[in-house]
Amino acid sequence: MVKYDFFKKILRFSQKDLKDYCEKMLEYYEYEVTNDDGFLYGKGDIPIMLVAHMDTVHKEKPKDIYFDTEQGIMWSPQGIGGDDRCGVYTILKLLKHYKPHVLFLEDEEIGCVGARKCVKKLEKPDVKFIIELDRRGRNDCVFYSCDNKDFKDYIKSFGFELQHGTYSDICELSPEWDIASVNLSIGYKREHTNIETINVNYMLETYQKVINILEDTESQYYDYQEEEWYQTYYSTTTIDKENTFKPYREGNRWNNNGYWDDDGKFVNWEDYSKNTGDYYY
Repeated sequence: MVKYDFFKKILRFSQKDLKDYCEKMLEYYEYEVTNDDGFLYGKGDIPIMLVAHMDTVHKEKPKDIYFDTEQGIMWSPQGIGGDDRCGVYTILKLLKHYKPHVLFLEDEEIGCVGARKCVKKLEKPDVKFIIELDRRGRNDCVFYSCDNKDFKDYIKSFGFELQHGTYSDICELSPEWDIASVNLSIGYKREHTNIETINVNYMLETYQKVINILEDTESQYYDYQEEEWYQTYYSTTTIDKENTFKPYREGNRWNNNGYWDDDGKFVNWEDYSKNTGDYYY
C-alpha cells in the first residue's frame, strides 16, 4: 500500500529539502547519520546497502499530480520525477520495519557527482552487497560492469530478469569499494521526459522483493568482479566545465542528458526516445 500524500510530498521536494527531510527520517529511525557534500549516509544493522538519488532532471516541481487508481499509474504535466523519487520513497518506506545501510546521493542526473564525492569521503561500508533502486520498468536487474556470476544468480532468484543499462551511481561505488551491486526496477517509465509515469504496482512489487532479500539471513558477501570488456568499452572519461561525467562509448560521447553522434551532433535522450521508442538508463 502506498501513502499517496507522503509520496506526493517526496515527489514535490527540491533536492535540498529532500536531503533535509531524509536526514530527519534517518535520525527518527535512530541511524548514525553522515551528512556531507554530495551524499547522506545512514549506517544500519542489516549488512546490505540501499541506494537512491535525490535529484531529478525536471526544472519545475510537479505541481499537478494525477493518479489513475484502476491502472495504478501516476503522472504530472510538469514531469513527475519518479527517477528517482520512487527509489527514495521505497527506501523510506522500508525503514519502518528494517534497518539496512542507506545512501542517498545528490546530482546523479548530471554525472553521478554525489557518488564520486562519496567514494572519496566515506570509508568502505561493511555490507554484503549494494542495491540501487533507480531502474525504469518492472523486474529488471542491471549489473553494469559487475560480473560476479554468483551475485547475478542470487539476485535473479528473487524474480528479476537480467537487462543492460548505461550508467548509474553504483558504477562509481562498486569498483572503488570492491562490493558487488545491482540496480533494480522501481516502476517509472519514460524517464527524463514530461510524460514520465510511475506504475505504483511495479514499485510495490520491487518493495516486497527487497524485503525478501533483506530477510534472507543466509545471503553472502559478494565482491566486485569487473567484466573483461569494461576497460576497453569505457576506455576514456572526461569531466567537462559543467562537471558532467562523459564516458567515450565506441567513438560516441554520451552522458545522462544525451549523446554526440558520429557527426558531432548532440542528441538529447528525450528526442532519442521520441524517435525510437526506446529509453536508456
